[in-house]
Amino acid sequence: MNVDGASNIKGSGIGIILTTPEGTIIEQSYTLSFPTTNNEAKYEVVIAGLRMATTLGVFRLEVCYDSLLVVSQVNGEYATKDERMAAYLHLVLNLKSKFPRCDFKQVLRSENNHADFLANLTSTVD
Repeated sequence: MNVDGASNIKGSGIGIILTTPEGTIIEQSYTLSFPTTNNEAKYEVVIAGLRMATTLGVFRLEVCYDSLLVVSQVNGEYATKDERMAAYLHLVLNLKSKFPRCDFKQVLRSENNHADFLANLTSTVD
């Protein structure tokens, strides 16, 4: 699963791309209906992606994300700096624990163009 979140002056959007082992691609993008910081949007997309994978009955998941901050926090390499981000991290770790296997991998931005496009597209729509 590739994910990306975007926050700008017009709003926040998230993009999720889930690829099955057989090669089927499921794309979702959402405009967040509440104000977020860029880091909050980055966590919102992970939460939405994990919930989507749970709903679809996925049991093995690799989350590919170009956010070094989020991936490093989820993998326990970075600490959160404030209460709000700690709450987001706690929710993600709780959702992650529902999968027998769920790995988070940091990828280059160039490897995440499709999810980035979906997130930016929905973040600019009124």
